[in-house]
Amino acid sequence: MAITDIPFSCIVAQDGCADVVFVHGLTGSPLETWTSENSSEPEGKYWPKWLGADLPHLNLYAVGYPASLFSKWANKEMDLYERAKSLLEIMASYDVGERPIVFVGHSLGGLLIKQMLRTARESSEPTWKKIADSCSGVMFLATPHSGSSLADLLAMVGFTSPHIEKLKKDSSDLNELNESFRSFCTQQPFAVTAFYEMFKTKKFAIVVDRSSADPGVGGSLPIAVDADHISICRPENRHAPIYRSIYSRLKRIFPPPPVATPSHFEDGDDLSAAHHSDRRDLQTKMIAADREHEYTVANERQNSFARLFMRTGLLSSSAKLYNAILQDIEQRFENLVYHPLICKDAPDSEVSVAVQTHVIDPVAKKYADQSATPATIMNALYFLTERCHVRWDKP
Repeated sequence: MAITDIPFSCIVAQDGCADVVFVHGLTGSPLETWTSENSSEPEGKYWPKWLGADLPHLNLYAVGYPASLFSKWANKEMDLYERAKSLLEIMASYDVGERPIVFVGHSLGGLLIKQMLRTARESSEPTWKKIADSCSGVMFLATPHSGSSLADLLAMVGFTSPHIEKLKKDSSDLNELNESFRSFCTQQPFAVTAFYEMFKTKKFAIVVDRSSADPGVGGSLPIAVDADHISICRPENRHAPIYRSIYSRLKRIFPPPPVATPSHFEDGDDLSAAHHSDRRDLQTKMIAADREHEYTVANERQNSFARLFMRTGLLSSSAKLYNAILQDIEQRFENLVYHPLICKDAPDSEVSVAVQTHVIDPVAKKYADQSATPATIMNALYFLTERCHVRWDKP
């Protein structure tokens, strides 16, 4: 799929364990906003592709919408809610919401992100609600959270009207959107990062200063960037502070899966050993998760994998392969099943589907050349449960 102006484009998707969605701002586009003409990086000038190369376990997408959206909203000619609904519907059609999500928004794109999350939370549409429930973070790049900065930004690009001037004194709609976002962050804690510009834009002014860039979420301190309102989202290379910050924060939120190489496992964790935490036996865990009926089969499956694992010898190449499989399973189960579903009291049927879709099938496919089957992966998952590396009930 080409990266176009509307409405949703795939930058890179390689069966990743999580999604990153870029939302451009006023007068921007899914391509232009995130492109640095001065870049000489091997992947090109479009820096989300650098992230795709540096974090290949993530899927990256870009949202597009007409540039006139915010001027019409400020003039009371268009409801931001309507645009949020259309974007939620198209994102859901691409299975966004089935995996953890981080949104990255430039300028007024951050307001659209907040409106999408609000609309998704309040919706009765289950696929929309999943998008809100799956939100693991939001990164605001020079997003104006106050009415005066919003009015200044609209004026800078030539949008003026009595309604826009009124924003400087009466920003009730914006305040309501901010309060909704803060409430959401309290009820469903996730990583929120805000950046603001240090330089004037076109000699006009600093549009989004530290105060305006602050979303008012506890623990989120706005970060200064040596850029203006336009260049803040266009790093010239991988060493640019804004790129390093976004890259490192995404990496912390979604740790890369282990690489299945011998050198990695010389120093890596041995998942055949029991973990020190949650030392309940398999039966106790199944009972706590209301899955007692699965215990007999689960025990047979974990014993089957244990025999296979131990037969290989812990220093053999086969054991290293099994350890790689176990680490992939553990990482996917934790990020795609345990935190977004089990910890939020999702029904067993939904958990079972997620285990099959996000853990069993992709891991079996990844290691198919090494003769791994879905049955092998399921056996390994129960083995991890027995060895206290995964759990099926809330803490």
